[in-house]
Amino acid sequence: MSKREKLIERLLRKPVDMRFDEVKVILEHFGFTLDKKNQKGSHFVFFKGDIQMTVPVHNHVVKRTYLQIMIEILDLED
Repeated sequence: MSKREKLIERLLRKPVDMRFDEVKVILEHFGFTLDKKNQKGSHFVFFKGDIQMTVPVHNHVVKRTYLQIMIEILDLED
């Protein structure tokens, strides 16, 4: 199992300690790009076509609510 597959499985468990660098790897794997121009403070904006996803990060951790939104956007739930 690759590192990305392990990260995706971890995302699906919705941990309370998912780090931003892990989230970034997953989103980039699915074709999202980080928009560095529109980053404001602790909010990072990812784009893929016309889909925009804002990921707030505090203490290098992404909250569970945003992990759920990621799962829905990436259509990872059965």
